[in-house]
Amino acid sequence: MALYQDQNAKFSNTQLNSVGSEYANTYGHNVSTLVAKLTNRRIFNSAPQQFMDLRLLNEVPLENVTSDEFFYQEMGYQREALVVTGSAAAVTYPGVQVVPVQSVDFITTNTIVVYQNGQHGVVTTVDPANLEIHVTPHDGDSVPAVSAADVIANISSVDRDGSDGFAQHFRATTIERNNYIQLFNMAMRYGEVELFKLKNQGTTSNFLEMEREAMFQQHRINLSNAFWIGRKGQVTLRDGSKAKTTGGVFTRMQEAGSPNGVATPSTLKDVFESVVFASEYGSYGSRRMAFLAPRLHRILSNAYKEELTRYAPNDEIAMLNLKEVNLGSSIIVFVPFKRFEDAASFPAAFKNRIVILDMKNLTRCQLWGERSGETPSLGTDGTPKRYKDVYVDSNMGVKDHNPLAHAWVDVTGI
Repeated sequence: MALYQDQNAKFSNTQLNSVGSEYANTYGHNVSTLVAKLTNRRIFNSAPQQFMDLRLLNEVPLENVTSDEFFYQEMGYQREALVVTGSAAAVTYPGVQVVPVQSVDFITTNTIVVYQNGQHGVVTTVDPANLEIHVTPHDGDSVPAVSAADVIANISSVDRDGSDGFAQHFRATTIERNNYIQLFNMAMRYGEVELFKLKNQGTTSNFLEMEREAMFQQHRINLSNAFWIGRKGQVTLRDGSKAKTTGGVFTRMQEAGSPNGVATPSTLKDVFESVVFASEYGSYGSRRMAFLAPRLHRILSNAYKEELTRYAPNDEIAMLNLKEVNLGSSIIVFVPFKRFEDAASFPAAFKNRIVILDMKNLTRCQLWGERSGETPSLGTDGTPKRYKDVYVDSNMGVKDHNPLAHAWVDVTGI
């Protein structure tokens, strides 16, 4: 129509909407090819930026191994209390008390022991066959009655002048632990024509770049999730084949019985300090990291608000502006870890969980470093495939040299 009356105008603003207009679709108006769809030329990254604290994993040392199953030895404290397994009556010198115990692996004759009420005795016989020790009181003294679950501590060896041999013989024991290397990968597949159009006819200038970055981030989240809560074992894949899975740090903590507690906001400080002190296997005043969701970080920070100082190591991690509290025998760095609230990665319990790690005890193991690139296609080297995969590939296992040096607190009532 070349001629029209004003009252019959067809091209009003109400009808002049671009193809794909949400306004036109909602209110029943027309669209027109005369108006281009206004598109932001760059895509905004709306992913939670606090998820980028994955770089904290770079604090964990890296070790190259030569097999997908690796073993490592751990030498513990080498001293254990005697746990009583039955009853024994009180005895006065020169009588001898026969005490049934859980293990005789950490006790010898000529060892002074102390009972929970402070009375002393000396071990004069060790009976491995019956799991018993014979205790003689100090001259002119006595030892108390004991019952199952009582604990007797080891004070020291004792020897006499002119003796033959040695009062105690020592031999260290070790624990062998192992873990598996798990393989990880992720890829984006593009058809040849599809990729050509996205590069040359795309409405945004950074879609391919951001999609690639998003894939790398998701891949590293996979690694981080396995680092935390992976379970060592074997799984069956879709083609029926088998694959190894690696054990994560928190899973190892649960298996080893790392110190843990349950607190409310009002008892959090006391419970937190209790598990910190119970897990002190490092040197005096050593530094550990407490990972916790930002809500818990605020509660715990308020509890220590007069005592917090800035954690300032000599690297870029200081940019996270972390705070630490000095408890005397331990220094704990508070790490607000947003991903603990990510329901797509962690069980719901982690939203209210504080996990304390001794990072010096952890090692990430790998067969080879991260690899990434593009697969061959018809357009690159004549491979008869009209598509290509953009991929990232890596592998990881975790050594945890002493899970008892870690701890956790679950907070309820928040």
